[in-house]
Amino acid sequence: MPSQQNSPSIEVVGLYSLSGNHVEYTRFIQEQVASHDPANFTEELKALFRRLGRGDDLRPFTDEDRMELEADFRYHMVAAVVVEALVSHADGNFNVGGFVQPDPSKPESLWQVAWNEKFLTIDGEALLDERRPSDLPDAVQFRIAFVIHFWKPDLPLHSSYGALSLPPIQPLPERLWRLAPYERPDPG
Repeated sequence: MPSQQNSPSIEVVGLYSLSGNHVEYTRFIQEQVASHDPANFTEELKALFRRLGRGDDLRPFTDEDRMELEADFRYHMVAAVVVEALVSHADGNFNVGGFVQPDPSKPESLWQVAWNEKFLTIDGEALLDERRPSDLPDAVQFRIAFVIHFWKPDLPLHSSYGALSLPPIQPLPERLWRLAPYERPDPG
């Protein structure tokens, strides 16, 4: 029988708002909109679009295009949180898909689950170099950071090992803007 010390556990070490630091939040969205604007694509990327027969997609954004994309980022980010958790002694029951915020007012198919998960070192200062994103780190302890969209502060967060205790929400730290940048869900 495994000892209590080697039992699987998950401790949420940070609960972060993407919009909690208005300056970083605004900067990130502006950078994302600029990076999606074909006017800012590299010549190599433009050549690739043309080779793939997608030259019509290289039309620079209009003000309306920029505002629409910015609004889409804000829609997804404003009520989202990033959860950072320390995972110890993960076993075969650990599943990233087990991070879910059940909402009894909605069908289970609409409950929010972990999105854009990143595995980090135990101190949270670097990404773990994993070959395949579906593989768990080969470590006794690691951190995981992921997004939960449309966060409801009055509802629990569950994991493969049960309900989790949550700290107060803080602004997203710079290291997570860098290590686990937000990725918008695919609109299509």
